[in-house]
Amino acid sequence: MNAESGGERKLHTAAMGHTPSALLRMLAPLGGIGYLHLIMRHAFRHSAGRWLALLLPLLVMGCARRLAAPTPSPSGDQAPVTLRNLQVATVDGHRAVLLRLSRLPTLVRHSSGSHPARIMIQAWGPVGDGDLPERTLAQVDPQITQVRVSRHQGGLNVILDLNSEDPPPYSVHEMADWIMVRFNDAEKPG
Repeated sequence: MNAESGGERKLHTAAMGHTPSALLRMLAPLGGIGYLHLIMRHAFRHSAGRWLALLLPLLVMGCARRLAAPTPSPSGDQAPVTLRNLQVATVDGHRAVLLRLSRLPTLVRHSSGSHPARIMIQAWGPVGDGDLPERTLAQVDPQITQVRVSRHQGGLNVILDLNSEDPPPYSVHEMADWIMVRFNDAEKPG
């Protein structure tokens, strides 16, 4: 059953019909798994180990997957609009919320609602890598209870939830990749 030729055992297995050396060559692409070479060499010396030597490479090769190349994120003109930064500041004596975007939006719209007060800002750009579910950013400002941000079909939605029943007078100003929501009533901010 065992034949020696040139110092190499030529044990043919019934399941695969490969020599131990052929099985070891099959494992070579897996690189850094050198301990398998020693296990298989030892296993082929014993008849019960032949099955282990057959199953071990199949198990390792079956579990080893090549990672797919990463898909590039949209960039440049194809990048979606996202919110990079949010600041509450005083601008020209008026309270303001400054929204820093990831890119220039193609269109900006705003509206407001009551009970409770809220101001909605929408900034559009390319769809990019898809929609983003709504997330809430807690605020330390006493007049802004929270800021909700989401993206749907290329439109970034920023909702400022205010600590009142009706929104104060406000204006929206676009400045490159910044959007400023300025509260016009200095006595009654946000």
